[in-house]
Amino acid sequence: MAYSGTISTTVFDTRRVIDHALRRCRVPAQRITSEMQNIAQDVLYLVLSELASVRTPSWCIEKIILPFYINQPIVPLPRGTVEVLNANYRFLQEIDKVLNSQSSTQVVYGTGGLMVSTIGIKWDAASVPVTLYISDDLLTWVEVGSFSDAAVQGEWVWYDISQPLAANYLKIVATSTIDFQYIYLGNTPNEVPMGVLNKDDYVAQNNKIFASRPTTYWFQRNLIDPVMNVWPAPNAAAEYAQLIVWRHRQIMDVGTLQQELEIPQRWYEAIVALLASKLVIEVEGTDMSLFPTLSQLAEVAIRKAWDGDNDGSAMKIQPWISPYTK
Repeated sequence: MAYSGTISTTVFDTRRVIDHALRRCRVPAQRITSEMQNIAQDVLYLVLSELASVRTPSWCIEKIILPFYINQPIVPLPRGTVEVLNANYRFLQEIDKVLNSQSSTQVVYGTGGLMVSTIGIKWDAASVPVTLYISDDLLTWVEVGSFSDAAVQGEWVWYDISQPLAANYLKIVATSTIDFQYIYLGNTPNEVPMGVLNKDDYVAQNNKIFASRPTTYWFQRNLIDPVMNVWPAPNAAAEYAQLIVWRHRQIMDVGTLQQELEIPQRWYEAIVALLASKLVIEVEGTDMSLFPTLSQLAEVAIRKAWDGDNDGSAMKIQPWISPYTK
């Protein structure tokens, strides 16, 4: 028996998802119009957005590194953040902190054979993409990471090297002039979990700009850009520390019909079934008598998808008492 010899290489783009959903609504391919596709893309966006209100899709959990600024208790979070799952205050062992002394597209530092795990750049102008290299002899360079985080003058950007190695030299290379105030090289990261405050407890703090090491936070869901209100406010030492956040974010936006959705292969059936149950009541020319059947199929498919969306680890039950504390 001959097999394909490939695994997970089939491209199931947005167009195919929409076509299958419409066919389940008894709309044949020759009747699918551009207007139907536009409506389906909008509904698909709503379907994917709604998932964030049900549970946390495993692939939408990500780690981000945020800077602290002296006496600034409000830490903006990236757009699309649904929930802060964990937050840690991290401090590093300083290897070197170098002021800007030249204008160049690359900067080389001697690290004396030490391992650099994290680099912080406080930009003196708009940030530019940088690539990091290490070397023992200044002749052979090995790339250890590349970053393109956006920042403006006066802002920090912190970079973690995923596989840090000990080396005698570290080189930072940019696409244009590296215009920075100073660069911080560190290793031996230590993370301290931060406590969670509800709104009432945060509001009750009599001095919200009291400066010290931040130990707690209140996650504030704003309409577009959510923030973390940390307490105490960051002191001078916190400027060289980082806020490590594990966040639940939204699924990436629906792009063009030729692009793929940001969902794992095991979720496609559930998304097609759920989309079909929505389109049958929104797209003109569908068979409305199919609504009960499509809704039932969607419910079964989405339940199977959620049941299989776990990492296999032991379950931890923690009572959710927010209705009594907010």
